[in-house]
Amino acid sequence: MPLSWRQLASLLGPAGPMAPQVAWLASPQANDRRILLRAPQALTISRVDALLTGGSSPSVSFSLRHGADVSAAGTAATSDPITVTSTTSGTASTSFQSPNIPAGHWLWLQVTVASGSPAGLSVSIELQ
Repeated sequence: MPLSWRQLASLLGPAGPMAPQVAWLASPQANDRRILLRAPQALTISRVDALLTGGSSPSVSFSLRHGADVSAAGTAATSDPITVTSTTSGTASTSFQSPNIPAGHWLWLQVTVASGSPAGLSVSIELQ
């Protein structure tokens, strides 16, 4: 007896964690925005790692935001922007004010401040 897709999916069990979402911004500047994903189901941000490359004493602050409309301000995941100054070991964030992203919402990265002419910003976001 053939199985329906729903029956087959129930045999496989719940979906596992998502692979980390990685974004790279070349020469990040204030007001740069990068759309990262549209949540296929409700997701929770559990960790954010960021690293800069190049520049002279580079520093970048950014916020992760989510919402149904990317042209709106959205909801910030942290109360303060995440600031990155490291070009060697990076910066890790594990505390979030609003880490829950509803299904169907967009998640984006918004650069708020950039100084020291960084060559690039790499951000890895772990979602559950």
